[in-house]
Amino acid sequence: MINRRQALKAAAAALPLKSAMHLAAAPQEQLKRTSLMTQSLPALDGANLEVTVQQLDYVPGGTSDAHRHNGCTFVYVLEGAVVTKIDDGPEKIYKPGEMFYEPPLHLHAVSRNASSSEPAKFLVFRVIEKGKPATVPAQ
Repeated sequence: MINRRQALKAAAAALPLKSAMHLAAAPQEQLKRTSLMTQSLPALDGANLEVTVQQLDYVPGGTSDAHRHNGCTFVYVLEGAVVTKIDDGPEKIYKPGEMFYEPPLHLHAVSRNASSSEPAKFLVFRVIEKGKPATVPAQ
């Protein structure tokens, strides 16, 4: 027969085991969510829109001429760093994991690789009217 002291010892010894079993049984989070951007959009007619996604790669020192986009443009930097300037705003540098938004038809006055020795890689997501060119020269 077990006396009260032995029962308490057994219960105390079992507590850490029960806690460990509970932790092991707890589901691990399988997906981590990190909000990168929330952006309001202009009024759009969704009946004739499409989404395009491109990967763009700048060579070291690479640059693009001033231009505009016909749709909402979201840019996510994968590698290196890019310098951008929208309209008369300041030049900004974006690094891996950062993103920016270009409103439709606003002037993308500066677009270049921030480095003269390393490439830059970024993803471009566009919401654009079907059949329209994504990029048009600045005028």
